[in-house]
Amino acid sequence: MKKYASLMAIVLSMMVIAGCTSHLSRSTPLNLSGDYYNYIQPSFDQYLEETENWLRQNRQFITSNHDKELAMNMPFELTPEQPTNKAVLFVHGLGDSPYSFSDLANTMAEQGFYVQTLLLPGHGSKPLDMMLPSYQDWQTMVDHYANQLKQEYDEVWLGGFSTGANLVTIHAIDQGDIDGLLLFSPGFQTQTPYLEKLTPLVAAFWDGYQTEENNLARYNSAPLNGAIAYSDSATALRNKLKQHTLTIPTLIAISEADSIIDPDAVKSLFETRFENTSNQLIWYGEQQQPNRRIVQKSMHLDQYKISTGSHMSPIFAPSNPYYGDKAEKIMCENSFSSDDTDRCNQGEPVWFSAWGYTESGKIHARLTWNPYYNELENNISRLTQSSASKEG
Repeated sequence: MKKYASLMAIVLSMMVIAGCTSHLSRSTPLNLSGDYYNYIQPSFDQYLEETENWLRQNRQFITSNHDKELAMNMPFELTPEQPTNKAVLFVHGLGDSPYSFSDLANTMAEQGFYVQTLLLPGHGSKPLDMMLPSYQDWQTMVDHYANQLKQEYDEVWLGGFSTGANLVTIHAIDQGDIDGLLLFSPGFQTQTPYLEKLTPLVAAFWDGYQTEENNLARYNSAPLNGAIAYSDSATALRNKLKQHTLTIPTLIAISEADSIIDPDAVKSLFETRFENTSNQLIWYGEQQQPNRRIVQKSMHLDQYKISTGSHMSPIFAPSNPYYGDKAEKIMCENSFSSDDTDRCNQGEPVWFSAWGYTESGKIHARLTWNPYYNELENNISRLTQSSASKEG
């Protein structure tokens, strides 16, 4: 037993060293390293131009419609019809793209906000590029463009989905001068936080999950370096929230059945570390919520063939052309059941849920849209207007 324990200690030590060296091998920021393009630009227009050039030359296109793929992965800006002094910056999640905010960006522009979205380093081109960035590369980018907006607009909000929610919340804590946060399925803590600590160890021997790429708006493959960067962001955020509370208005939307993020951990942090009296958490699920700041919305919706919410469902409107209720994209890979996936792909009737949900007699695809999206728009409007009226 002692010999076995000693051997395991040596193996684990080697794994730790190997896992750590992946981050130490590059001493310069990714944008200056020569391994990537310079996404830190003096203006957003220049950033858009540089990013488009990079994607045209480096994306591994998966269809013949290159323009459509490019548009779905490009960062973008929206300008409201009337001149405005308020802006919002949106940051997507791990493996995703700015398309995550294709609906929310329009919502915010209609509510009078100038909108910017970012493409985090490693995303939008090919999964192998996810082996390049660190958490700090992502954070530096978010900080740079958020600070640019602060110089140009009187009122600046930050919005994030999953990992992006961690990055914008860290910015609000560290650098301040943010008027509010909009956080969707925030990646504060996974369902298995103990495995987060093991990710660098596993990465020493395994680069991650690779599969066919068939989604125009996100990666299906999951390089482990991306998981390490996410884990670093979650750890940094939790450590900061132990020392700080946030007093700015915050809206959080999360699904009770989220297969990735621990919704109860998010709710606990919301109740204890986010202190503004206007705050609201929208809970898509069945648990009754006694906290008056938490709005509960049932996701047992037989009329829509919805069994549960999912990690991604809060952010897309039913009208979304790619993910909506008449979706171009049906995410059939929703469990370990190859039979259910095959039957879904063959066009059999399906229900919709979070990944991994099963129910006898039903095939489930991923729920990719929010049946309460119009109410979400109203909740956002009330929060931002309430904040503006208090300041006035």
